[in-house]
Amino acid sequence: MRRAKFVRRGAPWLQVRRKPWTASAMNAADTTITRRRTMRRFLKLVAVVPFVLASACIDSNKAPAEAALKAADDALAAVGSDASTYAPEAVAAVKKSYVTAKELLGTKEYEGALKAASGIPAKVKELNAAAAAKKAEIGKAWTDVSASVTASVSAIKGRLATLAKAKRLPAGVDKAAIAKATEEVANVETGLAKLAEDAKGAKVAEAVAGAKVLQAKGEEILKSLGSQ
Repeated sequence: MRRAKFVRRGAPWLQVRRKPWTASAMNAADTTITRRRTMRRFLKLVAVVPFVLASACIDSNKAPAEAALKAADDALAAVGSDASTYAPEAVAAVKKSYVTAKELLGTKEYEGALKAASGIPAKVKELNAAAAAKKAEIGKAWTDVSASVTASVSAIKGRLATLAKAKRLPAGVDKAAIAKATEEVANVETGLAKLAEDAKGAKVAEAVAGAKVLQAKGEEILKSLGSQ
């Protein structure tokens, strides 16, 4: 009779009789081990999938962000020279958006870079249109006010010529008033010529403001000569 082998499994002593492995038992054991290994691999894969998906989402915005920044760069190159003069705030805002987009792209924040850069081309078109409209508006204002001053100068000179031929000056007008008006109208004429030079450059708005002052001065001179 074979002696039973005893294996200690804590206390108390337990008597265990080892039985030889059968083929079916070995196959069952192999199947269990394979299943466990497969499950561990599956769990590892499940843990990695969210990271892979997140990386894919981030990378999917990279190419569109780079393309949007390139388009924004090209759009900024198309900003007209008049834009800085007639729409300076809009130009500054677009440039700020471009800098932000470039910084976000550098830090690999592709989604933010895409949002910051994608609207720049449209904004550039808007500011160029706004600048052109403003330039046209100011140009018309200069044309109108300068024509008004020119007309005032002509009227003053005509009044002075009339008074010079008059045998008797009207009430409230004397030789001193005529001398002063002659000097002042010359100053108005010189000032208008200077403003006309400014209007040819980027100082059209300043020229318009200056011409309005001369316009008021011309009206004052005419009143001093007794002209209503």
